[in-house]
Amino acid sequence: MVEIRAFSLAACLFAALLASPTADAAGGSKPCAKTLASCPERGCAKAASSDALLNKLKRTIPAAGTPVRLTLDDFESLQDQADDKVGQRVSLSAERRKKLRNLTVSSGTVSEGNLVEVKGYVIAEAGLPRANSSGESVNCRLKKADNNDFHISIARESDDSHFDGIVVEMIPQDRPSGWTIKKLKKIGKEKREVLVRGQLFYDNKHVVNDNAAEPVGGQPARFSLWEIHPVTEFLVCTKQNQACNENDSQQWQKLGDF
Repeated sequence: MVEIRAFSLAACLFAALLASPTADAAGGSKPCAKTLASCPERGCAKAASSDALLNKLKRTIPAAGTPVRLTLDDFESLQDQADDKVGQRVSLSAERRKKLRNLTVSSGTVSEGNLVEVKGYVIAEAGLPRANSSGESVNCRLKKADNNDFHISIARESDDSHFDGIVVEMIPQDRPSGWTIKKLKKIGKEKREVLVRGQLFYDNKHVVNDNAAEPVGGQPARFSLWEIHPVTEFLVCTKQNQACNENDSQQWQKLGDF
């Protein structure tokens, strides 16, 4: 079981207030670009700000190579380490983000920005997986699914809740046409294991929301703020209701071919 981190009612209300659209550092909620192609790396954030850095990181493709293999237990440990080093619901400069390097995991060490992989199950509940189609600063607040990230919850077991999972996100920039919400929901309902690869990223503007009995308003349900974002590869187990071996490529199918 994931250890439930306690937050006071006052802290939860404060976090929910900060998470509201009015807290957007760039101000307002209208699009700041006409098209996704014209949206700069900083999105709607002020140039050279910590939010601009955050938006740029959300769109950064990690260097090619062998991914660092993580477990979902590692994501829990990584959250504990991030709590000690930088905290939650904070702004992080480039200098402060350096504290998110050389963190301890089961396979050795890992840093924000590394190419990583994790196995788990897509949780299809509470409208998930979904597109953040209301518009986010990183994508210049443009509406519609084609202009926004796909928000996907990945958990240890197929019957877990999204409160028991982490978030992985597929960005709209150059997203393969075969990566669809319809497919992702089908995978979740069929309880197929998935293998997700991409950049390790710390979503510092949120707080952990892992207690279904006392959810934190305005915060995505998850036990760790560490994400795979952006996702660069998404593989689906060919065996329904069973686990696949991540070392056997024959047991996995690319999402685009699913």
